[in-house]
Amino acid sequence: MSTKIVAAPEKKMSDVSVQRRIIAYVLILAGYFLYCYNSSVLDYVKPFLSDYYNIGLEQSAVFYSYQTIGTVTGAFVCAWLAENWGKKKTLICITLLNGLATVICLTYIEFHVWCGMRFLVGISLGGYYTAAVSSMVGLFSDKVRGMVTAIAYSMYSFSIIAIGAFAAMFKEAGWENLIWIGGIPPMIVALLMVLFVPNEEKYKPFGNQASGEAGTNTVVAKGTWREMFSKDYIKITVAIILMAALNSIGFQFFSGFVTVYLREVRMFDAVTMGAIYSLSSFGNLVGAYAWGFLSDKFGRKFNAFGFFLSALMVVFYFISPSNMKLLALFGAIYNFGLASTSIWGGYFTELFPQRLRSMGASLFHVAKILSFMSPYVIVMIKNATSLTTAMWGAPIVFSIVGIIWLCQPETNRKGIFYKGYVTKE
Repeated sequence: MSTKIVAAPEKKMSDVSVQRRIIAYVLILAGYFLYCYNSSVLDYVKPFLSDYYNIGLEQSAVFYSYQTIGTVTGAFVCAWLAENWGKKKTLICITLLNGLATVICLTYIEFHVWCGMRFLVGISLGGYYTAAVSSMVGLFSDKVRGMVTAIAYSMYSFSIIAIGAFAAMFKEAGWENLIWIGGIPPMIVALLMVLFVPNEEKYKPFGNQASGEAGTNTVVAKGTWREMFSKDYIKITVAIILMAALNSIGFQFFSGFVTVYLREVRMFDAVTMGAIYSLSSFGNLVGAYAWGFLSDKFGRKFNAFGFFLSALMVVFYFISPSNMKLLALFGAIYNFGLASTSIWGGYFTELFPQRLRSMGASLFHVAKILSFMSPYVIVMIKNATSLTTAMWGAPIVFSIVGIIWLCQPETNRKGIFYKGYVTKE
């Protein structure tokens, strides 16, 4: 299998001061927070787009499909760009795109404009995850990689908490402010990245080896998508794509329509919706660190049990009475279970050699091409039966994801499921 060979950087990432690497990490985290924020805010504003701009659920489902297609495109293309053009350049460009497209969405609230802009936002979403994960793990040694990825994943929880808090503060009349918040800050973060994020073309990033940076060769191999689907990796690649796709489908079946469910089925007002939405997200925040610790102690595959926990909580959510505290509790435990995926970024890179790291990370979003029709399916089932019936697909899908994960290789040598798996460098 042929790969592109280029000269390796003379300096190592360890030559960069810890202070500068921490600043770079914080900036990437800030961009990660905004990536999570903009990927989730559409779910929250669906009811308001319907009420104020006559953009119904069928049309907002189209937005998600355009965003998903963009996300897959961004993940696929930016994985190649990150490896061949540069991670830093890719990060900066897609962070700028994230903010600019979001601002245009609010400037022109019109169906066709939103379709185009959500596609561009999707490109930035898929691209940012790919470049950010591979960049973050390259800033520090593998001794702290679990915490590095866990903190990054927790940005999703903080973004949901922020959306809920801002929604409660602005109330229904100020819902458009939620979109402005996702538009301006990314452009500021992108400019700061130019100054503080180290260029991997000048500094050799930390690799998978316990000894430190990515090898000692004077040349390095560049990964290709062809190799990802070679006989050595095709089974793992396909399994990861299937896991990530089903996770996205299950998420859309429940989380993607939970605000609509709370408003139309449970008949809650905007303030109560915001409170439940925000309180539920604390489970995801706590879960990110808990599952990170558990995966380091018991292995990456141990986290598969989080999907079974989430499936059970969805069932409880539907059969419980309309009690705000009870729904917030079940929602929090549901999000705690889904936080088991907090290690997916690192885990997906561990399954492949150094040269395929960006491609491995990108599979999380590449898989979404298989899930872009899920909002249509939900709306179709809702129109034929009810929204609650449609959302019952979530626990079934989550259970399947858990089973598939348990069938994959264990990469943690200390894990209870470890059977000697190593990558071919």
